Amino acid sequence: MHIHLPKPLHGWREFAGEVGIIVIGVLIALGAEQMVENLHWRMEVRDTDQRVQRDVVANLTNGEERFAIDPCLRPRLIELRDALLVDRPTWPGSQAHFASDVYKSEFPSVYRTPVRPWIETSWHTAENGETLSHFDPARVQQLAPLFDDVDALREAQAEEVKTSEDLGDLAFPGPITAAERRSHLKTVAKLDALDSRILYLVGILRSDARNANIAPDPNSVQRAITQQRAYRGPCVKSVS
Repeated sequence: MHIHLPKPLHGWREFAGEVGIIVIGVLIALGAEQMVENLHWRMEVRDTDQRVQRDVVANLTNGEERFAIDPCLRPRLIELRDALLVDRPTWPGSQAHFASDVYKSEFPSVYRTPVRPWIETSWHTAENGETLSHFDPARVQQLAPLFDDVDALREAQAEEVKTSEDLGDLAFPGPITAAERRSHLKTVAKLDALDSRILYLVGILRSDARNANIAPDPNSVQRAITQQRAYRGPCVKSVS
């Protein structure tokens, strides 16, 4: 018994040629699709890297500002420490010194530091999406520590703000006990430690930014310093 296979209308050679054309067309389409996808991810990686760098530059401006104002902050802590060490039953009142206090409040500050947004929106967006999986792993290792630094700086800043509020009553004169002096001295000591911690973290941020080839924007830093100098006075130093 013989089985007769159907023959292509124009013969097997032409049929094979047509199939080959179809296969090649499919391969070309798949290759083009892959090229488009690769191009998309290259552009997405580039744009994400640029957005992350902009956030880092903004954070570096905050850090440089903090270095610039430290000659104003540390003497104020020493002034409060020395005044609290004087054994007397009354407190004369002590307010923070500013060249031009833009904050008009019925409760003057005793110790005031900048409260700045430490930005990491672009990094978290990248972490929660697919983009980082398309980054060069070495680049991810450069960028990730920067936002560990930023997390630590945000936490230290929040603790500093909360701690400085505990000195609020020292802005006004009034009776003070030995126990109250000791309590305020502990608060001043904690603020001194927080100031040192923030400066240390800013130093790490600087170093990690250099490793990632990201530099501060000189114009933004200069604007921040100029504003602080107008606000706090000549104690604000320039930074290099």
